[in-house]
Amino acid sequence: MTTELLSALGDPKRVAVLGALCAAPGAHTVAGIGARAGLSERDVQRALAVLGGAGLIRRDDAGLSADLGPIRAAAADGAASTPVGRVAADFPRLDGCLKNGRIATIPADGGLKAELGRLVMAALPRRDAYTERELTTELKALGDEPVALRRLLVDLRLVERAADGSRYWPGP
Repeated sequence: MTTELLSALGDPKRVAVLGALCAAPGAHTVAGIGARAGLSERDVQRALAVLGGAGLIRRDDAGLSADLGPIRAAAADGAASTPVGRVAADFPRLDGCLKNGRIATIPADGGLKAELGRLVMAALPRRDAYTERELTTELKALGDEPVALRRLLVDLRLVERAADGSRYWPGP
């Protein structure tokens, strides 16, 4: 379904039609959508056929309306397929720290920080040891602040590091 969804959204005319439906919620007619999107009725009909095939259009007795559920579902599926997304369900208190399957913020609360550290360890690939560069690269895949995440893991003693900072390994 994701390929069909992306294909449907890959055309500016179809995006304009979907945008016209979203801009003024409620039921619409083909002529009304065309006027709002600046497209001919023929272009609107073609766009509606493709958008409908992707599940983005609802048709009922009142007219046409947008259904953004498939987009939300695809975004959720994408987030769930990331390393963080695969373990996030085990850490529900951290929902506010995560965005699109990535770590967006590091909480100030000590208990939440410790939980975030456990999430990071669960999302990291299992290895006996990492160089500093390897660990930073892996953490970059999890969030936008890999150095802060590395520091968090060291502070929580979830990883230990060599005195010169060149190697890291799982803590006790």
